[in-house]
Amino acid sequence: MLHRFQITSIGKQKALASFLLFNTFSWYYLGRLVITKAGDFVGNGSFETLILEVSYPASIVVSAIVGSILLSKVAKHRLVPCWIIAGTIAPFLLASASVSSPLGMFIGTVAVGASLGVGMPASLDYFKSSIPISSRGKTAGITLFAALLSVPLIYTAMSASDLLMASLALASWRAWCVPLAFAIPKRRDFSLVEVRKSATLGSVLRTRVFLLYFVAWSMFSLVDFRSVIGTSNTGQYGSLVKIVEPACAAVSTIIGGIVSDWIGRKKILIFGFVSLGVAYATLGLFSNFPVTWVFYFIIDGVALGFLWVLFMIVLWGDMASNGSEKFYALGETPFFLAGVLSALLAPYLAGIEQSSVFSLAAFFLFLAVLPLLLAPETLPEKNIKDRELKMYIADAKKMEQKYP
Repeated sequence: MLHRFQITSIGKQKALASFLLFNTFSWYYLGRLVITKAGDFVGNGSFETLILEVSYPASIVVSAIVGSILLSKVAKHRLVPCWIIAGTIAPFLLASASVSSPLGMFIGTVAVGASLGVGMPASLDYFKSSIPISSRGKTAGITLFAALLSVPLIYTAMSASDLLMASLALASWRAWCVPLAFAIPKRRDFSLVEVRKSATLGSVLRTRVFLLYFVAWSMFSLVDFRSVIGTSNTGQYGSLVKIVEPACAAVSTIIGGIVSDWIGRKKILIFGFVSLGVAYATLGLFSNFPVTWVFYFIIDGVALGFLWVLFMIVLWGDMASNGSEKFYALGETPFFLAGVLSALLAPYLAGIEQSSVFSLAAFFLFLAVLPLLLAPETLPEKNIKDRELKMYIADAKKMEQKYP
């Protein structure tokens, strides 16, 4: 009876951690839509719009680092509910700013971004502590797949509404997660002594395995030009590629997560970088052919799914024993800083010849493979060997049944 209760309790914690993470990632993408509507309200293409586009991801980065520090002083089961509640209030600030001024819009945008970032490391750390490393990739893939699948549906419904209604929808989407936040058990918290001894921001930055993966992740974020790649050259395939890339990214999150639990994280990442580099190189040489663009968007979707599920959820938790919230806070920064760079550099990159941009991107992606080759595998060797042994035993039993 006790064993059954423990299994049931563990299952509930896995589901709870996955739902919290699902809500967080989907809320981020829906928040981008609301910020875009706020930018249209103050004047599309204006300097104020640029400030809002930069402020949203920048505030997430800063608040995530602050939140990881707060976890050494505030209990996790207290921080997470406050974080979720703040996420339901912040959109109202942005909605009320619609009758105010650009300064009010800026404050509302920062509030929305900070309300997401401050508790994100805690949510990822709770996911890591609730999911065994042997199935973390699969669970992360399913969670991210659900987020990528649901966002377009909600996104379409919110796109037709004004800023006020979109803000209310954003607050409502966050609000359904409030009861889950209060269900986090106290026993999951680390003591102050353990957290302070296990990791500080400085010690994380001095960790060799973290730096190698972080450099590769940062190089990818710097050359991720999806925001400035249009579909004008895709010809008759233009409407198709808008569906193909997100669909491939969503499906590949599950595939990448499952396979990474079998063969390790490193091989999946190398495959993602190399395949995306080949896609960019092909696009740089044959950008005038519409079929080449379709090929690019398919490979780009697959590679993005692999990289997102590992870099956003799995990898940083693998390399941290305790205090993984600081690994997550720093490890997530390239993803959000890419949004800052995209907003700042998009007008300049749009004027550069596309073939040159793609060739340069391919070069840096192949270069990013070098730190991955030097980095150790984060999935324990024992897990890989155990998986191989189970597969070998299963194959042996099939052979025995086939040839008795």
